[in-house]
Amino acid sequence: MEAITTFENEKRGIILDKEFQQKLAQIMKENDWHLGIGDVANATGVSQTKLRYWERKGYIESTQGKGQNRKFSYSMLIKVYQMKVLLDQGYTLAVAAQKAESKSHELKLARQVLFDRFEGMTEIDGHPAVDLGYLDDNQDSILYAVVKKDGTKFKVVPTEK
Repeated sequence: MEAITTFENEKRGIILDKEFQQKLAQIMKENDWHLGIGDVANATGVSQTKLRYWERKGYIESTQGKGQNRKFSYSMLIKVYQMKVLLDQGYTLAVAAQKAESKSHELKLARQVLFDRFEGMTEIDGHPAVDLGYLDDNQDSILYAVVKKDGTKFKVVPTEK
C-alpha cells in the first residue's frame, strides 16, 4: 500500500477550513493583482506602444482612473504573453487575441475546479500530492493529484472506515 503521510491520523492531513477555503476562492475570483504598463511590457517583451494599440483595438483591457496610469490585471498579463507567443508562431493579431481569450477562459475554469475541490496537501510515496476530496458521495475513496518530475498523475486511494 502507498505511503500517505498525515492521512488518517489527522483526518486527511492538514486541510483548509471550508470557510477559509471559500473566502480564499472569493478573494481570488473578485480581486486581481494589478500591474503597470511598464511591468507588463517588461514581463512579456511586448512594447508599451503595442500594448496601447492592442487596448485601443479591444484585444486587451486595463483599468484607468482620472489622471492615473493604466493598470493591468494578472490575468491580462497572462493573456498578453499568450498573444505574444501566438504572434511569434505566425498567427495574426486577431487570431492570437481570440486564441488567448479562449485559453484565458480555460484557465479560469481550471482555477475554479481547483478551488472547488482543493482539500489540502499531503505526500504520497515521497511526492507532493494535492487532495482533491472524495471521489463520490459514498466517500469511500479520495482523489489525489500526485506531482512528480515527469508530470502529475491521478491516484484514487480508498479511505479507511
